[in-house]
Amino acid sequence: MSSKTANKKCAGCALDLLTLEQLKCNTCFLRYHFECINTSKRKFKEISQDFKSSWVCPTCRSKVPKGDNSNTPVRYTGTTSEVSPTTHVTLRRANPSTTTQSARDFSLDDVKELIQEAMDDLLDKMERRMTKVVETKTKEIFSEINDIKDSISYLNAQHEDIQKQLQLRCDQVEKLTEENGILKSTIKDLGNRLNIMEQHSRLCNLEVQCIPEHKNENLLNVMVQIAKVTGHNLQEGDVHKCTRIAKINPENKRPRSVVVKFSNPRVRDTFMANVIQYNKKHRDNKLNTSHIGIAGEKKPIYVVDHLIPETKRLHALARDKAKQLQYKFVWVKNGRIFMRKTESSEHIMIRDFSQLESLS
Repeated sequence: MSSKTANKKCAGCALDLLTLEQLKCNTCFLRYHFECINTSKRKFKEISQDFKSSWVCPTCRSKVPKGDNSNTPVRYTGTTSEVSPTTHVTLRRANPSTTTQSARDFSLDDVKELIQEAMDDLLDKMERRMTKVVETKTKEIFSEINDIKDSISYLNAQHEDIQKQLQLRCDQVEKLTEENGILKSTIKDLGNRLNIMEQHSRLCNLEVQCIPEHKNENLLNVMVQIAKVTGHNLQEGDVHKCTRIAKINPENKRPRSVVVKFSNPRVRDTFMANVIQYNKKHRDNKLNTSHIGIAGEKKPIYVVDHLIPETKRLHALARDKAKQLQYKFVWVKNGRIFMRKTESSEHIMIRDFSQLESLS
């Protein structure tokens, strides 16, 4: 191997010397990586420049003799002047105590150096291993963090989508609520109109209550008899229809009411007015079953407006409210309900249930 090549490659591992952290043998001039001579990086940094310039590699160090016997004396009987220059002389050993102490000093230093190098090597290996473990764990942690970031990003996107959908649903609910309010108002208005139209269709009708029922009864003759008693000149042609209607409450023991449809509102109003005037004039003997030819116990007969079911319920509640608040008068005229607390007070027209509840 040429010197040029040797200078470029490590004599220990035969790899290229690409770093300045190397040692050059002062004997053979070969170069070594500091790792190839069992020296740690820390130990290499602590080596002085003088030591580096006089350093001898392990190969050259092994070639040096262990001792020097050139001055070994030989046994002779004469004086020292008689010894020829070529005579081999064996030197006596030095003081055993001194030799043992030098060997002991060298051995301790060598052991210390070996221990230090072992410790440095161990620390270096531990450092490299710990660095590798930390790097591995750091990569795993970063990978998990990236996964968590991806999960958070996904959840954030899902959350934003849910918020958008929720906002859309809220807008739809708000719109539907508004439309529902409009529809309720429209339905209420249409209901009121329908009630007015239905009540208007009953302008020619009267309802006669508490007439006893018989199997072969003639309701038209009953109405003619009532007209005669109250002083109304009722003709057969003035009544278009006369029939009983079903009970609202089937358990009620009162007879079914009779609905009479007159030819026109004028005849109906006249018939109603005559009944009212008769009852006022005969307070002790108001219109009852005896007036229509029914024997037995006298039972009152009531002639009222033919009201729609909604107005009937409102009229019943108005009567109960009047008793509770001590209103003196409650009456129905042309399908409308009126109340008056005293004879001198102003009358009140009851239009709906909410108005009735607000009375005091």
